[in-house]
Amino acid sequence: MKILRNKAVRVAVDVTLLVGFIAEFVTREGPDYALHSWIGVVLIPLVGVHLLSNWRWVTSTFKRRTAHPEWPLARFNAAFSIVTSICILSGFPIWLEWPGGDSLSGLHTITGFISIVLALSHLWRNRSRLNALIGRTPRYSPT
Repeated sequence: MKILRNKAVRVAVDVTLLVGFIAEFVTREGPDYALHSWIGVVLIPLVGVHLLSNWRWVTSTFKRRTAHPEWPLARFNAAFSIVTSICILSGFPIWLEWPGGDSLSGLHTITGFISIVLALSHLWRNRSRLNALIGRTPRYSPT
């Protein structure tokens, strides 16, 4: 678990997730669909590593709930996780060509697009943490 607290590892995981989500979006149609599927499979454990590396924050926020100053961010992150989980779970029957799997295509596409928007919002909402991880300080501090 100590490696998950390493700043370089956390930044590498976050950057890989960002690149992976963009690659997922770009390869979602056409001849690159197999690549789209494999990128998704690779991203699943990376999402797990990302969650584990932030687990202290997750647990402390949910323990204190509304008393925690970042409770709205925690609720947003939970919604993001649910939408992304639906996208992942609806993608497997399509990829594995299960009978009826094609019927999930619309759900997979919609939750995929929503996940991309939420991922960008997640990055924006956590920009101060990302800056702290890479050692950047804000140019000014609001008073």
